[in-house]
Amino acid sequence: MDSWFCDVHTHLTHERFRDDQHQVIARAIEAGLGAIVCNGLNPASNREILRLARAIPQVKPALGIYPTDAVNDMLPDDYPYRVDRFDTRSEIEFIRSCAVKKQIIAIGECGLDGYLVGEETFAAQEKVFEELIALAIEHDLPVIVHSRKREVRCAEILSSLGAKKVDFHCFGGKTKHAQKWAEDNGWYFSIPANARVSESFRKMLSSLPADRILTETDAPYMGPVRGERNEPANVVGTVAFLAELRGWDTADAKKTVWGNYLRLFGEFDSGNSTATS
Repeated sequence: MDSWFCDVHTHLTHERFRDDQHQVIARAIEAGLGAIVCNGLNPASNREILRLARAIPQVKPALGIYPTDAVNDMLPDDYPYRVDRFDTRSEIEFIRSCAVKKQIIAIGECGLDGYLVGEETFAAQEKVFEELIALAIEHDLPVIVHSRKREVRCAEILSSLGAKKVDFHCFGGKTKHAQKWAEDNGWYFSIPANARVSESFRKMLSSLPADRILTETDAPYMGPVRGERNEPANVVGTVAFLAELRGWDTADAKKTVWGNYLRLFGEFDSGNSTATS
């Protein structure tokens, strides 16, 4: 079996890729990526991701609702980021329709956030998260989880609903929790491209079960050089660092991570995706 590199969490629909999106994807493919999992945040990005996936086989579509977008009607007027207003119920049903048609590889990005918004939004965030988890379970899809400052609560909800196919992206909680959830629940953790300069991510690469490690970029964020735009090709460096930390050949590290990707996400033909307005 051939092995490839994978980026299981990226945002190529971000405005910072507007001028060179296809060049960024071409660089990733040239670097050896067989899967670039684009994560949706809202109606606009979800639909753009479907269009990209239809055009480029290496782009794999994951559709979701970002935690702050899930409470778009509760955000204060002075909220520092642009969040469009939309009906979350309608968007969940759109994502469901795509799952029914087998147009998507995962549900994500979704989850809970306790950093950007306050406790007054937590109940509403949890409701959307629970519905998306249930949808993923119903269609046997992985859930790609945002858990910033609410890691334990995310785990409680996932456990209570019986979620098995889970990837915690860019996990910022306690390493001991990641270790326990990987070992006891079989959940995966995707490590971003800044692992060389992050003690936490370095520790996770070193100590997590090898069969529960994935690579991501969260591009355009979390790059290997602070302040520079990140892009999917940078997962190659994370795999090399994994090999270095564990005393493996880089080829073995690449094969391990690709095998983990296939185990969680399965085979998927992006050419089956159909963009829908």
